[in-house]
Amino acid sequence: MSLPNPHLDEAAHEIEAATRVSRLAARLVDGLVWFAPLAFILFPCLGPIVLLVGWLGILIIQIWLLVTRAQTIGKRAVGIYIMRTDGTIPHIGWLLAREFAIPMVAGLLQYMARVNHDVAGVFFGVAGSLLWLIDTFFIFGPTRRCLHDYLAGTHVVKTT
Repeated sequence: MSLPNPHLDEAAHEIEAATRVSRLAARLVDGLVWFAPLAFILFPCLGPIVLLVGWLGILIIQIWLLVTRAQTIGKRAVGIYIMRTDGTIPHIGWLLAREFAIPMVAGLLQYMARVNHDVAGVFFGVAGSLLWLIDTFFIFGPTRRCLHDYLAGTHVVKTT
């Protein structure tokens, strides 16, 4: 079940795809947001607790924004959002898969590369890196959609 799109008013007829630069900016903002709690690791007595609470808080905010507005913190900051081809907000399962599936698989492959110190480790490392690159380079296609957009059946567009 898809939700109505809060970004579109009744008079909206044209939807413009988000630029590559705005998508990159959104990704960078999201990355900075995830790294912000690391500053607290400098305080040995509270660092690990604050780090965990900070990441949990960011995860909750990101999921809430995805479910209610089809945006992450970064997407909201640069004025873009995720929508399905029919103009509705994707179901939570597709949004979560879109945002977290490829990074988790690539991260798992990178982790396996670190624990396997043989040819298999090299393979896992290369495979994880290639997955990131392939996902990213899809944006240079004519529709400006990344691999995770195709997998979830989504587009990233400008807010009206």
